[in-house]
Amino acid sequence: MLLLALGPALPVAASTPPVAASAQPAAGTRGPEQLRIGAYLTSLGDLDPAKKSFSAAFWVWTVGPEDGVKSLSQLEFPNAIKVESPNEVQEATPQGIWSQRKIVGSFRHSWDLRRFPFDRQLLTIEMEEAERDTTNVIYVADTANSSFDPVLNPSGWRILSNRLVTGSKPYHTSFGDPRLPPGSPSAYARAELMILLERTDRSGFWKLTVGAFAAALMALASYGLRVDQAPALSPRFGLLAGSVFAAVISLRSAATELGASGYTTLIDAVHAAVLLYILVATAAGVVAWRGFLRHGDVATVQRLEKRVAGFSTLLFGALILALVLGAMAGPTV
Repeated sequence: MLLLALGPALPVAASTPPVAASAQPAAGTRGPEQLRIGAYLTSLGDLDPAKKSFSAAFWVWTVGPEDGVKSLSQLEFPNAIKVESPNEVQEATPQGIWSQRKIVGSFRHSWDLRRFPFDRQLLTIEMEEAERDTTNVIYVADTANSSFDPVLNPSGWRILSNRLVTGSKPYHTSFGDPRLPPGSPSAYARAELMILLERTDRSGFWKLTVGAFAAALMALASYGLRVDQAPALSPRFGLLAGSVFAAVISLRSAATELGASGYTTLIDAVHAAVLLYILVATAAGVVAWRGFLRHGDVATVQRLEKRVAGFSTLLFGALILALVLGAMAGPTV
């Protein structure tokens, strides 16, 4: 009877999951170390779209075990052109080793100038662990202390926000580590200092488009030269040719100033509208001249030219206004 009473309990005892025991980490093993990392921006300048770069100075620090000191000294900056570290401080605290470095350098940035000069730019400074992968160390952002100097005021820009984001960078390689299977992936801790800027200087728009608008004004003036006066024909078409030349030179100057890009900017669209306006003025001159030669009705030709000039100028102004308003109301970064 005693065996029968214990019999039903035996399967229950046997069904106790051994998974709980196997899920425990083996003795002496531990997860990756958490390294608290932060950054404070002290300088920002040399914002150069043509060279696709910017310069910055900031303090970066870590708090963690003694290995954290090594991580900070071997920190990599993947998007840096050149970096220097003029100062370094290390102190032992109850929370671990506190280590910080001053970083001064220039960094790459892919400038998006489609909405220039109503654009925003998200500058990024990438920092990455150079030696130990994420199985050994991971970054935790010190968001409470990561910020920027309030007096920082880049010329022509306003800093909207500054934040530090941590994560990891995966690589589809083991970098030849013989302890890992061939072709196995790896990942390394990464932190990104992200600086959101808004352009406040709008004078660049007029500097890069004044030549184009002058060319449009020349094209408008060509309507004042009458086609029934033979001596005026040559100056009229010469004026139109000069306006095309001025618009093209202005476009090339703007492209040099902003740098080559694989997209159409607001400045490009304005120049295209100017060239289209000049093309309409040229076509109107040719049609008016041929109409006068065929019918000889000067009053009708002049009336037609005035209508074309007024209608095309109105459309040109509306198009420029729509382009500018569209750029101002474009999506934010």
